[in-house]
Amino acid sequence: MKKKKSFFLWLYLFIFLTTYSLDSVQNKKKYFLPIKTIEIDGIINADKEDIKKRLNIFLGKSLFLISRNQLKELAIDLKFIKEIKVKKIYPDKIKVLIVEYKPIGFFISTNKKFLILDEGNIIKNSEIKKVNNLPLVYGNGGEKNFHIFYKSLEKLDLRIELVKQFNYYDINRWDIILKDGKVLKLPSKNYDNSIKKFLSIYKKNNFDNFKIFDFRINGQLILK
Repeated sequence: MKKKKSFFLWLYLFIFLTTYSLDSVQNKKKYFLPIKTIEIDGIINADKEDIKKRLNIFLGKSLFLISRNQLKELAIDLKFIKEIKVKKIYPDKIKVLIVEYKPIGFFISTNKKFLILDEGNIIKNSEIKKVNNLPLVYGNGGEKNFHIFYKSLEKLDLRIELVKQFNYYDINRWDIILKDGKVLKLPSKNYDNSIKKFLSIYKKNNFDNFKIFDFRINGQLILK
């Protein structure tokens, strides 16, 4: 009987001490190197206050235990944000760099405005706050194809700030309307050469009086 009591007493002490030890370690880890400062940089169009609110839940938690993935996952549903880079600065600081998608144009459909981002994401008008002075995009399907077309224009060094409007046609063809009133009508295929030709001539004096540069017929330029 005494042996049995002694066994249960030692078992109880073992469980008690083990539990106490584990709890103590966890508590020490929880408060070891507590985060005091979260620095956020790189925000242009995203909601800074919303991001700060989401990140502030980590204040006071251990810098040692917080993973970068935990921080990144907080902003996964924010449409402007492309990437989040996190740097831990010991003993008590986190630097968060926000990399945003680039706004490239406004798609206009039945009097509604949508923002097009450089990877093809579409943002509703109600979520647009600080973005201005972008070209307008018209035409059914234009919102889906514009980001691809835009990247081609960048490679060709066509200055987007000179463009007032892009018109898309369902035969995969674009018209470009400049702010000075000139119109560039492109073919549906191999339009790169047409754009290069246009950029080489449209500012020359002998082309000043022409408003329409029509490249739709292969190998021809029609001026009006």
